[in-house]
Amino acid sequence: MTDIFTEVRNVSKRFSAKPDFAEKLAIKLGAASTPPVVHALDGVDLQVRRGEVVGLVGESGCGKSTLGRIIAGMLPPTEGEVYVEGAERSQLRGQAARHARLNTQIIFQDPMSSLNPRKRVVDIVGEAPVAHGLIRRGEKQAYVENLLQTVGLDPSMADRYPHQFSGGQRQRIGIARALAVKPEFLICDESIAALDISIQAQVINLFMDLRRQLDLTYLFISHDLSVVNHIADRVVIMYLGRIVEEGSADQIFDGPNHPYTAALLSEVPRIDRRHRTFQTIKGEIPSPMNPPPGCHFHPRCPFAFDRCRAERPALRTLADGRRSACHLNDLDQRPNFSVTEQARENSL
Repeated sequence: MTDIFTEVRNVSKRFSAKPDFAEKLAIKLGAASTPPVVHALDGVDLQVRRGEVVGLVGESGCGKSTLGRIIAGMLPPTEGEVYVEGAERSQLRGQAARHARLNTQIIFQDPMSSLNPRKRVVDIVGEAPVAHGLIRRGEKQAYVENLLQTVGLDPSMADRYPHQFSGGQRQRIGIARALAVKPEFLICDESIAALDISIQAQVINLFMDLRRQLDLTYLFISHDLSVVNHIADRVVIMYLGRIVEEGSADQIFDGPNHPYTAALLSEVPRIDRRHRTFQTIKGEIPSPMNPPPGCHFHPRCPFAFDRCRAERPALRTLADGRRSACHLNDLDQRPNFSVTEQARENSL
């Protein structure tokens, strides 16, 4: 058995509005233009190994959630392949497909919008295991109460409705629902972003406790680098639908290789920077409907040169084992940038 739990190979995802008959006729006659295409993902390669926590980081709109939904099987890729425990997902049938579907669960950002407000918690959490034959209907109450206790909730709350809980409690219900079908892999899609700071810490500790107790694997999607640094074994940095850097948490946070990673880390609040004024990365993120040629980051990169504007950099393995997609790695005199005040001043 391979230690790679899931893998995506050259996965791309494009979204476009499908025109109706009248719109198709208008386009054919030249009276209307073709609907724009959103390039959400562009040739992504990623492996998640069994038992690890992978932090997926990037600005809003970079494709993090889309990638998570493709890995979970909620969205089909436009191009590329998704492998689950060594088998290509689209080729799975019958019991194998059912196992792959149940073995990967996703926890969403807003628990209030992902929980059915007209159902009690016992039905929200217990519906899936009953439907898939994991438990008998008569066992549902006790099964759900045990799950609520596992995620730190009072079992007597099983008969309440979602609106009767706080935001942190609702997120714990979402976690219990994901655990109800006994998955090995959890995709946490900004699952603490909507919570207060103190509640975030409690939920992060819960995730870590569950990892130890249940031997779980995580893909932790977040824009909060400080949280990712605390929880992740390996960090993947995305920008405009592409992975630009990937490495261990220590590699990424101690010495970023890609200019975008360095720019992100330079804005992480720290006590030793309390007197400085924080600023956003130079420029605006390009539209995914019209991404720039070459390296997608070149319009905002202070180190960009002609090759960056014309040729897409390959995501390749460097001497220290990390992967990076940057033409600067091919230069004899690579610019020396780091997460310092001077590096930030040079990038503006």
